[in-house]
Amino acid sequence: MDQENGNNELAYHLAETQDELGRHLMASRDLNPGDIVLTERPLVFGPKAMLDPDAIMPCVGCYKPVLTETGERCTKCGWPVCSGNCPGLQDPRHHAAECEILSLRPECVLTNMSEYYRHDALMPLRCALLQKSDPEGFAKLLDLQSHMECRAPGSEAYEYVLKNLHKQNSSEADEFIVEYLINNFINKMDEKLKKSYDINSELLHRICGIIDTNALEIRLPQGTELSALYAITCKMEHSCVPNTKHTSFAFAPKDKNDLYEITIKAVVPILKNEHIATMYSHALWGTQARRQHLKDSKYFACKCSRCRDPTELGTYLSAMKCLGDDNKPCDGIHLPEDPLDDETDWVCNKCAIKVRNSQVNMVMSQMGEDVETVLMMDGSITLLEKLLWRFSTFLHPNHYYMYSLKHSLVQLYGREQGYMSLDILEKKIKMCKELIAITKALDPGNARLSIYNSVLQHELFSALVLKSKDRSIKKVDEIKSLLVEAKLAIEDALISLKDDLEEVSGKKLQSVIEDSKKDFENLCKQKKLSI
Repeated sequence: MDQENGNNELAYHLAETQDELGRHLMASRDLNPGDIVLTERPLVFGPKAMLDPDAIMPCVGCYKPVLTETGERCTKCGWPVCSGNCPGLQDPRHHAAECEILSLRPECVLTNMSEYYRHDALMPLRCALLQKSDPEGFAKLLDLQSHMECRAPGSEAYEYVLKNLHKQNSSEADEFIVEYLINNFINKMDEKLKKSYDINSELLHRICGIIDTNALEIRLPQGTELSALYAITCKMEHSCVPNTKHTSFAFAPKDKNDLYEITIKAVVPILKNEHIATMYSHALWGTQARRQHLKDSKYFACKCSRCRDPTELGTYLSAMKCLGDDNKPCDGIHLPEDPLDDETDWVCNKCAIKVRNSQVNMVMSQMGEDVETVLMMDGSITLLEKLLWRFSTFLHPNHYYMYSLKHSLVQLYGREQGYMSLDILEKKIKMCKELIAITKALDPGNARLSIYNSVLQHELFSALVLKSKDRSIKKVDEIKSLLVEAKLAIEDALISLKDDLEEVSGKKLQSVIEDSKKDFENLCKQKKLSI
């Protein structure tokens, strides 16, 4: 189902292959922020394995988490379910179609269940079963890019990707999804079933490639995750500066047929015949990390405007400080000489010193481990500040590791005992504004960093309100100025979330911000200020 305008004109058209790009979507007319590009139901969806499948598995009918060993079982196939009365067990979009195949293995086990009931294999199986339940949808699925040329038998990608496809935890790394399905189920099909389905290793390998290349993730409120494939949406190209955002009716569909329907919206103006793009990587990763991730997972090298720019749109998100040499210190900035070259040297903008890419990678790897360790420990202000101070010698203030540490600090300043002084609040306000500037430069349409921006705007709001209450701030005009700025920040925080309210995290954050807004309005009434 595609969104149309009043003249029945699609907002997009499918363009033919261009060099490495492949088929892609282009705007059929000028689009404004908020305009719907398309709305689409999934061809197929399936559960992903839980983080600890030995303890918890998703129900195959509704995807609610169930206790692996003590939960109920489907009476036909033996797979864990929330209840024998789960409606999804009889629904062909969920478990009904696959149950016939899964029932071919009659044994029901109570040990080593994470290997016996492989939820990461259900999505490929559901794709293959479309050839009977939805032949048209199956044809559309096979039309999606699989990149099998990069996954040919014997290649490193072929074995590595297939055995790690959506797998969260497995004690048998050499047990491939394809082998699991063929040996346990497909080879046990009788002649009648074999006539209904044409399933073989080659097809399953291709389907795994299609899933790996194209699947989108859907997070459900109960804590489980699904993978879903969309015929048109999956043809959108990648850009590290996306001009669209997708939302889904995963939690509150308009009707039962709209389950996991996705809507693609423009987030910035898109002119007629401009490319329509989404993002398949993390907006707060540096260029080398983003491009490597895309090569590993999507099999292409990104050459978008951000990747081509050594400064990453003026944010300096990957930049390092130049320390000069033994003879002369330098306060310049090291940037990649050619960001599209994986082995590029890093050059200083003020002196002749160059740093090899291998050296940069080694330093970044160690720093990354340090950041991950501190954040996993729910780092205290002291630990975060020490690491920030140490990194500040080597990294640009806007570097993505600096951003990460500062983003954690602004959520602690002004909240923890001993960090409530006016000086701390001033520091927090300055830090918030710097991070907001980076966030908006990288993601002007809130396509990928809406939660980050909302958190930062809320923290800025909180710091401004606290500052307005400080005894040293006595002039009414000064207080009003702070509160006016605070109001703008909290309004921006709420606007950023407008497309994230179907997400659990977005909904929770909105509730917190709405409470803060009510307190703010009461404060203004008490002070008799019209803001």
